[in-house]
Amino acid sequence: MLGAGAAQAAEGAADDAGAAHGPHIVVTATRTPVSIDDVPATVTVITDEEIADTVATDIKDLVRYEPGVSVRRAPARFGAALGTTGRARNEDFVIRGIGGNRVLIQVDGIRSPQGFTFGAQEAGRGGYTDVSLVKSVEILRGPASALYGSDGLAGAVSFTTSDPADLIDAGKSIGGFVRASYSSADQEFAETAALAGRSGDWSALVAYTRRDFEELDNKGTVGGIGEERTLPNPQDGHSNALLGKLVWESGAHRVRLTGEYLESELSSDILSGEGPAYLFGPTPVWNVDDLNAHDKTDRTRVSLDWTFTGEGGGGAIDYAHAAVYFQDGEDVQFTREVRTPVPDRERLNTFENRVYGAAAEARSIFTTGPVTHTLAFGGDVSFTRQEGLRDGIEPPAGETFPTRAFPVTDFTLGGAFLADEIALFDGALTIFPALRFDFYELDPTDDPLLPSFQGAGQKDSRLSPKLGVTARLAEGVLLFGNYAQGFRAPTPSQVNNFFGNIAHGYISAPNPDLGPERSESWEAGVRFTGEAVSLSLAAFHADYDDFISQQVVSGSFTPADPAIYQFVNYDRVEIEGLEAKATYTMDSGVYGRFAIAYADGDILSPGEARRPLDTVDPLNLVAGLGYREPAGRFGAELIATHHARKSLDDAEGVCSTECYRPGAFTILDATAFVALTDAIKLRAGVFNLTDETYAYWSDVRGLGADAPAVDAYTRPGRNASVSLSFRF
Repeated sequence: MLGAGAAQAAEGAADDAGAAHGPHIVVTATRTPVSIDDVPATVTVITDEEIADTVATDIKDLVRYEPGVSVRRAPARFGAALGTTGRARNEDFVIRGIGGNRVLIQVDGIRSPQGFTFGAQEAGRGGYTDVSLVKSVEILRGPASALYGSDGLAGAVSFTTSDPADLIDAGKSIGGFVRASYSSADQEFAETAALAGRSGDWSALVAYTRRDFEELDNKGTVGGIGEERTLPNPQDGHSNALLGKLVWESGAHRVRLTGEYLESELSSDILSGEGPAYLFGPTPVWNVDDLNAHDKTDRTRVSLDWTFTGEGGGGAIDYAHAAVYFQDGEDVQFTREVRTPVPDRERLNTFENRVYGAAAEARSIFTTGPVTHTLAFGGDVSFTRQEGLRDGIEPPAGETFPTRAFPVTDFTLGGAFLADEIALFDGALTIFPALRFDFYELDPTDDPLLPSFQGAGQKDSRLSPKLGVTARLAEGVLLFGNYAQGFRAPTPSQVNNFFGNIAHGYISAPNPDLGPERSESWEAGVRFTGEAVSLSLAAFHADYDDFISQQVVSGSFTPADPAIYQFVNYDRVEIEGLEAKATYTMDSGVYGRFAIAYADGDILSPGEARRPLDTVDPLNLVAGLGYREPAGRFGAELIATHHARKSLDDAEGVCSTECYRPGAFTILDATAFVALTDAIKLRAGVFNLTDETYAYWSDVRGLGADAPAVDAYTRPGRNASVSLSFRF
């Protein structure tokens, strides 16, 4: 898991950099504070000001202008017992074509709960963070396991929330802000209020955000009920996010108590799922008269941490951090289907992670002859109880409610790392070696809801190395290379998945021998940083081995010889690609930016021909031209985003028939801000200025070309957002 110290070190370093208007200081890539221009990897930093200026309301908006990183959000078109399309809303981050639980997400150094999919339930991780309470986000591309352990298979996303000091100006004892915003894309009204105070060595903060929203608009035109409907299904939702911090700080020591609570509720009327149900031929088996759902997501976190910053004090330790925490994340999904002439059915599915954890790390800066070292070392451990419940009325044939897809399981993750930053030749050459030892253990309980099933325990360990190198060729010119290994421990639901439907000729069996997924990646690039211009180009290649997938391992789909589904280490994945970025800033305040990402991925399965990996996005690029008044009083930007069409070869075999591949598109967005006074700031954005009809490949992947209602998967037409903030 990610140690809390990394986020806090990044937080303090970023403050210093921001104060000096210099480059961002990041820690996620190396575990040591390094200028973003000097890291041996590709890292993106998004600040709270950038989040506000682009009027972002969720994590999909957060990475809207970040090629190579995406968030899947399909329309809500699920059923009570079948289908999960859109059930998770913003599902998860996808980095360079790999997503889900294979990307590590943390808030203030604490891992977000895992996602889960089984049957008609899909619990994503996109609703566990409200971007309005975030101070900065670091996105690391490439394996992160050598520094952070399991789940860092493809990358890491690190959120840092605000501290009281971030809201209080120097020499003041109180500070805060209020902000109200509106987005026409989903009729969202959001209000945020934050208040911080300081007295002597003590400071405190409380912040709250309320959101009320409806269904996300699209370019569909067909109403009514049934699968031909393309208008979005009606939805009504709200969320509440609360953050509180109490901080004591004296000299080099800081102690902080943090409480965080986020809950969201969403009610959906799935009109597209109503009407006759055809299962076995031209005659409907029943009619769905009403289909509605109510979903609720909660995350609670309490953490206590201590930080020592003694850099330059002459001691052996220049930085130390320790934290303990508790976190509880729960997702509850209820669906009711009114049917005639057969009985109505309901489904109540829950998934919960309760976690206790601790982390500690330290850094020491020293020299050995002409070589300067910044040594970081530490460890962490977490204890999770993971459980899911399946309940309702009219269960599948042969099944009794309540039941579970896997037994309640105690899941332990732990590890220790050692990382160094070795500067040679006055910093002309820097080497970043790192090594981490991890262990994990799955311990299923004797679950009374699964009396006929005895879950199998599992434990294993893993060494993950990482090596980064930077070489400064000339003033502003940096070559960098990075090699990293990653791994992801199997989840309790994969090791002990248990489900039987003998009447329909299939069962799902556990696999106690299921091993971790592994990754190995290489990245190399060049970076130029000048006073007005910055350029970067990176090429990468990644191999992912022992991918876990559910396969039919035996059987013929008859009650006498049921097919046996089992999670196995089946696939190997190869991904390679190129990424480039450029920015230009003039003294007058005029600036431009450009970013492009291309990746290609293939799945190699035993005994099968190579086939494309459908989670890889097609080529996409962003170009912007803007102006920011040097004093920061006003500014505006015009941004073009282009996505290529997924090629036929890259979609072959992904769907049972030919895949639906949205056409290439280019959309224009315009954002602007103006400081009406020193304390009041107005921000606005008009998105999809040309009212383009378009859809993201990430939102439609798996959809056949002959599928009805493909317009239901389109994004909103021309829409606008506006926010007004007052800081005191």
